[in-house]
Amino acid sequence: MTDKLTEIDPELQEILKKKASSLKKDVSFFNEVNQNGVTHVDDSNIDRIIQSSPLPVLVDFSADAWCRPCQVMAPVYEELSQEYAKKVVFLKINTDQNHQASGRYRIFSVPTFIIFKAGNRIAQRAGAAPKAKFKAWIEETLSNSA
Repeated sequence: MTDKLTEIDPELQEILKKKASSLKKDVSFFNEVNQNGVTHVDDSNIDRIIQSSPLPVLVDFSADAWCRPCQVMAPVYEELSQEYAKKVVFLKINTDQNHQASGRYRIFSVPTFIIFKAGNRIAQRAGAAPKAKFKAWIEETLSNSA
């Protein structure tokens, strides 16, 4: 029946093509990011992932090699990425190696965490925090942006 409808209605045919294209993009996106953990990104792909994500994106701008607060937050961030699997995309970028992204997002201290929704920055915080407090910030941000 669908084939007959699309033969008759070119507008419906165009809608179906757009939907199929959108689904292909979603599959491609989800193949690129880790849905059960943290995806490490760099200057070359961070913007594309933030802009194309159908889910909210939380980015950890950090320097784990020397930054003690970054090291403290790393396991917390990893744990929360598991808890929010398939609800929030967790990205991590090394600010020492990715100066372009750090400059574009005006990162002046590490760790800095930014939440994006539909490609737009909706919240930002810097520094380490206990897991419960960090989780509460995520929850509050997501509920306020719904």
